[in-house]
Amino acid sequence: MPEQPTQRGRPQNTELTRQILTTTLKALATNGYHGTSTQQIARTAGTSKQALYRRWPNKAAIALGALRYGFRQVPPTYPGMSSFHNDLLDATSGILSALHDTPLGAAWLALLSEPSLAKELSLIEGEQRTHFRQIFVYWNTTATMETCIDQLLGFVFFTSLVRRRRPEYTEIMDLIQSVTHRS
Repeated sequence: MPEQPTQRGRPQNTELTRQILTTTLKALATNGYHGTSTQQIARTAGTSKQALYRRWPNKAAIALGALRYGFRQVPPTYPGMSSFHNDLLDATSGILSALHDTPLGAAWLALLSEPSLAKELSLIEGEQRTHFRQIFVYWNTTATMETCIDQLLGFVFFTSLVRRRRPEYTEIMDLIQSVTHRS
């Protein structure tokens, strides 16, 4: 049996990593991408720039890692726990809460203005779509799945990030009602 390679250096402190990612989200939300520096992130997180660069190769990777971390904090929706309608409502509500109640929405908007991050941001958006796809697949409603997901996420992101307002509960309910009747 081949020998497992050993990790070099001391093990990473997961609490420090969490603190760096949280600090980065807040800095991006407040200062934008170009207004955020690795020095500022390190100082606010109570660490050194070297600790950042041991974890990520550059500022862009730190920013994208923070965005992924922010989306991972959205509580998962497990399809089949209630109804198709309620599963979509739970998933949509989770993303809305993250975009409005945490720095995630403003950080996402800040990174959208950086063309060099477009490909990675598209992948992160795709990760969010996957959660919705799981719901549609579970409920065997895949005929118009992609269009329905476009409508849901498009409305959530546009209203939250461009119009900068939280959608009303009735707006979300009406949209989900429209999606569930079409599927």
